[in-house]
Amino acid sequence: MTEMTSKSLSPRRPARVAAALALTALTALISTTGCTAMQDDGLDYTPQKMAVKDAKDLVRRQSSVILDASGLRYETSNGSPDVSPCEKVEHGYRVKHFWKAYGPSREVLTAALQRLHEELPKRGWKVYRFEKANSKAQQMQLDVEDTKLHHTVTIEEDFVSRDPSASKWEKAGRDGLFITVDSPCYVDPEYKTGDQ
Repeated sequence: MTEMTSKSLSPRRPARVAAALALTALTALISTTGCTAMQDDGLDYTPQKMAVKDAKDLVRRQSSVILDASGLRYETSNGSPDVSPCEKVEHGYRVKHFWKAYGPSREVLTAALQRLHEELPKRGWKVYRFEKANSKAQQMQLDVEDTKLHHTVTIEEDFVSRDPSASKWEKAGRDGLFITVDSPCYVDPEYKTGDQ
């Protein structure tokens, strides 16, 4: 790019110079961020291109990291990751994985949550929250983000109510840790809304 001089900004050609500067700035923006940044629905990043299958596999691996760091070696309910669209991002999608880890007691589960709070930062995760959840049960919740891959994870104690006045539904189930792994927005030219 040639250096601009005061002579090139002569008053006789201000409209042409302004148009050239605007075109140069637009070209630089597109070349550094990619065209998806212009249709990113308020995202503060440009979604990475990744096939849906690969994004699901990556989320499954992140779930394995969480389970490994927890130290729990008991049963899990491990459904498939779900895909949903990123609003206003052409061929954009996110992957969510909901699952639950069980332990032999609440004390073991609470210790596992504390272990995650201490261990995940050593593995490149940033802790955003570790406190009682804003819910009726007031059980502990941990929110973290992988600083490289930008997956976010919420891990919450999910204990069955021991309140005698609780409903049959509130007393049903098993104590565990409920985990939600959420990917950032990705783009796959093959993805269409409704695809799983």
